[in-house]
Amino acid sequence: MRRRSLLGATAAATGTALIGAPAAAQTTGPRVGTWAAGAYGLTGVTFGAQTGRFILRTSVGGTNPRLRLSNVAGAEPITVTSVHLGLHAGGGAVAAGTNRPVTFGGADTVVIAAGAVVLSDPVDLVLAPEADLAVSVHAPAPIGDVTGHSIAAQRSYLTTGGDHAADETAAAFTATVSQWYLIDELTVELEADGGSVVCLGDSITDGVGSVAGTNQRWPDFLARRLLAAGGALSRVGVLNEGIAGNRVLWNSASPSSQARLDRDVLSHPGVHAVVLVEGINDIAGGKAASPGDLIDAYGHLRERLNLHGIRLVCGTITPWLGSASFTEPKEAIRTAVNTAVRDGLADGTVDFDAAVRDPDDPRRLLPAYDSGGGVHLTPAGYQAMAGAVDLALLGPQPFTSRT
Repeated sequence: MRRRSLLGATAAATGTALIGAPAAAQTTGPRVGTWAAGAYGLTGVTFGAQTGRFILRTSVGGTNPRLRLSNVAGAEPITVTSVHLGLHAGGGAVAAGTNRPVTFGGADTVVIAAGAVVLSDPVDLVLAPEADLAVSVHAPAPIGDVTGHSIAAQRSYLTTGGDHAADETAAAFTATVSQWYLIDELTVELEADGGSVVCLGDSITDGVGSVAGTNQRWPDFLARRLLAAGGALSRVGVLNEGIAGNRVLWNSASPSSQARLDRDVLSHPGVHAVVLVEGINDIAGGKAASPGDLIDAYGHLRERLNLHGIRLVCGTITPWLGSASFTEPKEAIRTAVNTAVRDGLADGTVDFDAAVRDPDDPRRLLPAYDSGGGVHLTPAGYQAMAGAVDLALLGPQPFTSRT
């Protein structure tokens, strides 16, 4: 079967979307993740009896994309009656001729059980790296406390009612939202060996402090580095599983990183590495009473990942002087945890702390990297974090645990 080609690399550079000629090449490589977002129940948020047009960007390119819809936080089944996927043309519009229907077992309508996810059929498209996409979802009835992602750092669009998923124009999409509802994964098939890396963390990984709509979270910068590296590294997708407020040890508005490991890491195809930077919320909230609490939890995560042939690359916790929760005893916990990380408690290490701290006061972020409040970084700070990652740790080569 011949596939229609959607080219996004030029779009990323110029802000425009291009349609290419039909592509006849067949894929022979694996299916991997190109985009993801941690999904959980958004308390007090209702979506439905309307259409959402959610904007996202791929990391790695590929063919036959499949979309995953999530009702993991739902207490009852929900129905989705229309889903479309196309190239984003700016605002609430889809590039002419690119908006494709997405089916589930050959049907337009799908019922998602409480606590479950569903995978779409492959869509007959070729997606380039860094392609800006519009995923349009119509739910005919209101869904309270909808499953979604609260801080998207990306503007998406809503209608006031009706099924407008197939529309290419923005006319019906009169409201904006900075959240994603129901969607939590997009995968593609590669033409050669590759894989996916999951960035697991909290608001720092989620991109709080970056500029909305510019894709300047640290995992975005990491994805660009991998693409620029060429070879097998350019076929490694980056999945952002950061959730603002998330913790390692305790659940909050979202399940802890230990509790959500199965659904936010192990359920994604082709994952061969996880980059973890998390723990400041545990320390700030008093949930990590000693360094050993976090060190042990990191060890548990590593053991579970290694059983699946996935390496854990552990990052040091970034500075936080300026936070209202900062105290010297809590800072001593952060320092001790970072020492253990540097000493090699995981399969690889990234010294994010050293990359972004102020050399005159290592308790705080470098002023140019502080977006305000002492915790969240500026785009320049997130770029420095991505620059600290040794890409050799993220190659899709076979992995054997040290234990």
